[in-house]
Amino acid sequence: MAITLPDSRGLSDEVLQALRLRALHGIESGFSQADVARLLGVAGETVSRWWTAYTAGGLQALPQERTGRPVGTGRTLSDEQGAHLQLLLDTKSPSDLGIAAPVWNRRAVRDLILNEYGLRVPIRTVGEYLRALGLYGQEAVPPRPQARSRRGA
Repeated sequence: MAITLPDSRGLSDEVLQALRLRALHGIESGFSQADVARLLGVAGETVSRWWTAYTAGGLQALPQERTGRPVGTGRTLSDEQGAHLQLLLDTKSPSDLGIAAPVWNRRAVRDLILNEYGLRVPIRTVGEYLRALGLYGQEAVPPRPQARSRRGA
C-alpha cells in the first residue's frame, strides 16, 4: 500500500519553509536531489531551484512568497461591484429591481449582475460569489403572503 502525499500547493508557508530546509539538509547529507524530491513529494525541479538559490545566496535566497496568481485576481466583479451587489441583495428584493423572481437565487442574481454591470456571468460563478458573500446554501424564503381576514369573526 503506497502512501500519497498532499499537494504542496495547499500547505502553509511555515510547512513549505520546513520542506525547503529538509530538502537542503537532505542534499547536504548526501541524498540526490531526485531522492529528496520523491521523499518530500515535490517536483525535482523545485528541489533543484531551492538548492541553486541556497548555494547562490544562502538561506535568505530561498523563495519566501507564494507563486501563482494572487488571490482575487481573475474575478469578473471588482471589489466595489461585489460590495454594491451585497448591499442590493441585503436591502432589495428581486421585484424591487425589476427581476421576475420571488426570492434571490442564482438565476436572479445572475440577472441582477447583467442589469447592473452589463456582465454575463455563468450560474456556477454566481454560486461562488454568493458563497463568498456567505449567502449561498441558505434556504430561500419567499415573501410572506398578506394576512387573510377571518370570515365570521
